[in-house]
Amino acid sequence: MGTHNPRPLLSGVRLVLLTGFLGLLALLAFAGLYALHSLKQVAELEDRSTRQFIGRSDQLESIRSHAYAATSRIRDYLLDRESSAPALHRRQAMEAWDGAMAGMAKYQTSGPLNQLPVLRQLQRSLQSYWQTVTPALEWNDAQRTRLGYDLLAEQLSPRRDEFLQLLDEVRRSNEVDLRAATDQSAELIQDLKNRLTSVVVVALMLGVALAGLTLIHFLRLENAARARYEASLEDRAQLEALSARLLEIQEEERRRIARELHDETGQSLSGMLVDLANAAAAVPPGHPALLERLDSVKHLAESTLSSIRNLSLLLRPSMLDDLGLIPALRWQARETSRRTGMQVEVVAEDYDLVLPDDYRTTIYRLVQEALHNAARHSGARTVSVMVRSEPDRLLVSVRDDGKGFVPKLTRGMGLLGMHERAAHLNGRFQIESEPGHGVTLTIELPAPPGQPQIEGGT
Repeated sequence: MGTHNPRPLLSGVRLVLLTGFLGLLALLAFAGLYALHSLKQVAELEDRSTRQFIGRSDQLESIRSHAYAATSRIRDYLLDRESSAPALHRRQAMEAWDGAMAGMAKYQTSGPLNQLPVLRQLQRSLQSYWQTVTPALEWNDAQRTRLGYDLLAEQLSPRRDEFLQLLDEVRRSNEVDLRAATDQSAELIQDLKNRLTSVVVVALMLGVALAGLTLIHFLRLENAARARYEASLEDRAQLEALSARLLEIQEEERRRIARELHDETGQSLSGMLVDLANAAAAVPPGHPALLERLDSVKHLAESTLSSIRNLSLLLRPSMLDDLGLIPALRWQARETSRRTGMQVEVVAEDYDLVLPDDYRTTIYRLVQEALHNAARHSGARTVSVMVRSEPDRLLVSVRDDGKGFVPKLTRGMGLLGMHERAAHLNGRFQIESEPGHGVTLTIELPAPPGQPQIEGGT
């Protein structure tokens, strides 16, 4: 039966997930870099516009202060009647005016293009004012006394007010530029908000899509894992059923072979012994060699018959089916003691319970394997076998005083077979041992269905 291979599908899903996650990370990285770049632009714009505004304001203030100082000195020059004051006022006025014009020239070189018309108008106003003042700077005291006040009131004051008003207009233009830069920064920030909102929305949509795809992928993996787990459970159940069936077949085959050996081969050897006895009785006197040969054959036949009976009992003791579990265990203990020299004791009640055949067989084989392992590996001198029946379970333990071992480091086929036999009846198999302290094997089986009954005594 063919099986579907999910690898191409899963590989495709992994590729989509990887691409989606990388895309999401790239989108978030782009959003972060874009935000940093935009904030840097906003900061640079605000810093640049603020520095320009402050610089232009300082320059305008310098122009205003120098121009105002120059006009004040011109006024003093025209109105002051002291003989030594006009020269000083004229010199200070010219110095202040030179400072104002120098500041004006510097401002014109760095000023924005949108202020060029008003700057040109301011330049003409300043030049007109100074052109009007220039002839008056050469006046004598009489001319200043006679013409100074009229010049100041009729021509110089209006022209001063004109360029001061133009300076105010330039200052207001700078304020407008600052507000425009602030508005531009606000627009950049709003644009950043809009773009980041779009990026967040796209990231959320992509995240939801990835989450959905990941959920679908995990659900598929879960379904595949569940299917594989159920298949493994089914395979395990089939293996357990097959193992149980193999054990049943093995026990049936052992029972059949034991019966064949006991009934067929044993009966044949028994008949042979009868025939040998009859043949020996029919030998005439005077043939001691022939009688010796017949006696040798008789002993050989008796030894073979004894071996066959022992083999039959080892394969499947008939008393396990005829007398019950406890008598079979005690016979097994006696045989083990006879063969190995170990002292084997069976601790149980003097009667046996009515147990199903699979329970009797399982317990007998478990104890048989435990005694075999103790005789072969532990070097024990004494072994105790305990069988106890409780209302809800059967307890069997085999304890020896051998050299012990580390259970986690030792897992032979015999121990695995014992575990499988106990698991076949939904029981538990436990090993307790450590080097130098012997081994204790505990088998716990659930009570067989039905009310326990006394089977018979020993």
